[in-house]
Amino acid sequence: MINDLLTLFGLTAGSRWNLFWGGIGSCLSEFAILGIVWHKLNCHARGCYRIGLHHVEGTPYITCRKHHPVHPGSRSATSEQIAQAHAAAIQATS
Repeated sequence: MINDLLTLFGLTAGSRWNLFWGGIGSCLSEFAILGIVWHKLNCHARGCYRIGLHHVEGTPYITCRKHHPVHPGSRSATSEQIAQAHAAAIQATS
């Protein structure tokens, strides 16, 4: 078990840095890309790590359904809620 862990981090026999870059070091770029993508997609509310899919009108913010000021916050909106939101949007543009 410990030998497998040492091999993963590139600390066993052979060239030290060659084993590192062949082991866990080769994953550093994938971790960096994943972090950048996650930072771009997550909710803009401080401390929230949910994926933000809902744009807040009039602002540059993207929030999750929990932090969106208009979204009902449930798993999915009902047909009545969709109709009410549509009617409100039509009245706002008129």
